[in-house]
This record gives sequence, C-alpha cells and structure tokens, in this order.
Amino acid sequence: MKVRMVTVGMLALGLLVGVAGMAQVTQGSTAQFTVPTLIRLSLSTSTVNFGTLTEDDYDRGYKDLDAAQGIQIWSNKNWTLTVAADAATWTGPWAKPSTDLMWRAVTTDGRVASSVNTFTGLTSGATQVAAGTRGGNIQLSMDFRVLVSWENDPAGDYSVGFTYTLTAP
Repeated sequence: MKVRMVTVGMLALGLLVGVAGMAQVTQGSTAQFTVPTLIRLSLSTSTVNFGTLTEDDYDRGYKDLDAAQGIQIWSNKNWTLTVAADAATWTGPWAKPSTDLMWRAVTTDGRVASSVNTFTGLTSGATQVAAGTRGGNIQLSMDFRVLVSWENDPAGDYSVGFTYTLTAP
C-alpha cells in the first residue's frame, strides 16, 4: 500500500511540476496591403489602314474594315472606354470632317455591360465606346467605315488621329 501511495504521489507531483513548469505567451499579427486602381489598355494595332480606295468604294459611298483593331482591357474596377478624334477634320486635300470615319465595337465578352454596336461618326468630343465590370483581358473588336463621295473627296492622302481613353472612376 505504501508503494502505491508513493507511486500515486510521485505521479501527482510530476503532473504538478509539468503544469507549473509550462509557460505560454501569445501575440496576434495582421497582414495588410493596399490595392490601388489598376487599369491597362492595349491595342492590336495603332494604325487603321483602308489602303487605296477603288471606284466601287466611291460608288458604294464607303469602305468597311471589319475587325480592324482589337482592344484588350484590364481593370480591377468597373470601367468606361471612350474615343475622340484628335482634330475635327482629316488632313488631306480638303478638310474632310472627322465624322466621315465611323466606328463600332463588337464583343461577346460578358464583362462588357454596354457597347456601341452601330456605326457612329468619330467626333472631337469623347464618345463612350463601351463600359464593363472588372476583369482581365476583356476583348473588344473595332469595325471601321470611311465615308467617301465622288463630289467631296478629291484624290490625295488623308489621315485623322484618334485617342481611346480608359477610365475606372
């Protein structure tokens, strides 16, 4: 009986010493970072070249270039894309109005909430092309049409610059 009491006593003492000898301290931590508004706009080409126009183009009154320019958008916020002519007229033999360059946006990307899908004349004021929700590699394809007429467009080289602006308010 004494052996049992000594064994039980030693076990109890060992447990007390083990518990009493254990110390613990905890300290909480936090991870954090800031995400700024991030947007990126990429064009497949910066030149929309209609080439040399033909009699058929003049008879028809226009020449179309479908899918002439691809646009890719990356944004971590909802976004809006606009386009504006750099000048109200083309450079060339006469002051051809910028509105003679027409454009439309084509997309099947579900992140594009709205887009102009009918031909619209290019103006020097910003016109909304499309708007959408955040995401990466959002795809738009731009179709272009140049209006021409036998009476108004004398022979020569013409060009008009235009600028896209991507915003994420």
